[in-house]
Amino acid sequence: MAKIGIALGSGAAKGWAHIGVLNGLAEMGIKPDKISGCSIGSLVGAAYANDQLHELETWVRSFSSWDVLGLMDLSWRKGGLIGGEKVFDVLQSRIGDLQIEQLKRPLIAVATDLYSGQEIWFKEGDLRHAIRASCSMPGILPPVKLGDRWLVDGAVVNPVPVSVSRSMDVDVVIAVDLSGQKRGRMQVLPIDMACSKPSVEERVQAEAHQDTGFMDLLARGRDYVTNMTDKFSLGSRSHPGMLAVMSQSMDILEQRYKRARLMGDPPDICLIPNVGHIGTMEFHRAEEAIAAGELAVKLARHQIEARLESY
Repeated sequence: MAKIGIALGSGAAKGWAHIGVLNGLAEMGIKPDKISGCSIGSLVGAAYANDQLHELETWVRSFSSWDVLGLMDLSWRKGGLIGGEKVFDVLQSRIGDLQIEQLKRPLIAVATDLYSGQEIWFKEGDLRHAIRASCSMPGILPPVKLGDRWLVDGAVVNPVPVSVSRSMDVDVVIAVDLSGQKRGRMQVLPIDMACSKPSVEERVQAEAHQDTGFMDLLARGRDYVTNMTDKFSLGSRSHPGMLAVMSQSMDILEQRYKRARLMGDPPDICLIPNVGHIGTMEFHRAEEAIAAGELAVKLARHQIEARLESY
């Protein structure tokens, strides 16, 4: 039987599609043996590697836009607009305080040395630290210190880590490219929050998720949210916002680099979920992303079966 490696690419909120892909493959009786992950791909990959994908899926399906906002610990002096510790605190509480080598399946998370541009592979060591480094989107999340290195998002050098999967002694590599479809919009704070107060339903949901810190943020007031929305939103094509400039510029570089790497080292199967309509930080749209991942597997079912029949 073929040893299967899966390379889970970057894509921020689009990354919940990885859950759908893994679910779709499981329905076919296919369970990848080894995982390489970049950015959000390392996060989902870690949950899968430890047989906790269902738990992660249940959590992210419960997100509302207010829950996502509550997980954003805004920071201006740490090399990023969002501290990110709240998210990784919750993640660690759900997956566990683990070392990478303790996972039930092999995982390699990819990050980037900020100053040398070197590609860093986490094969062992603290799982939270590795995922945190791999997910550190430049300008959004602060870099992570490792010895005398500062590490940022692996997408800077290897957005879809096929080469990493190849190194893991597998027969077939399935890649998941989240940016193969037309790019959607960049959004950090939901725009409609600036226009109205939360509904009764949203307040009830917020009270049920007080551990996310939402109520503390809500107490700062509607004007605060309005002002931050102006800073963080996409803006328009004629007047792009601050994050739109950073995100779009990185996306252009990432796309060019990704194409070059995949041409030089193509996967055996490349799945491209249709998630271009999901904004970069719209983590509350997990249901749509997961469905897109499941559909991508269904559409490629015959290709997958044909490739694996030779083993």
